[in-house]
Amino acid sequence: MLDGGQAILVLNKFERITLLTSCLALALLLREGVFLLVAAGAVYRLFTKDVPADPSRVTTACFVGVLACLGALMWLMPGQGFGEP
Repeated sequence: MLDGGQAILVLNKFERITLLTSCLALALLLREGVFLLVAAGAVYRLFTKDVPADPSRVTTACFVGVLACLGALMWLMPGQGFGEP
């Protein structure tokens, strides 16, 4: 329920592309494969017919913000980013 699968249903096509782009950028920047899993979900949802008419920019911002915070946390872990020996 809390994996984001339901939250992506309120995003329109442009917002799903924004989410996909953010995931790919984080995956390339941080070299973390977990963002590719989220990107795969966004790609799948791009081709479904459950796209709402009204955009949800707040949900998009929250989605990207949570992913950025996850990326920052992963970067600060020992052996990564600042924590490198």
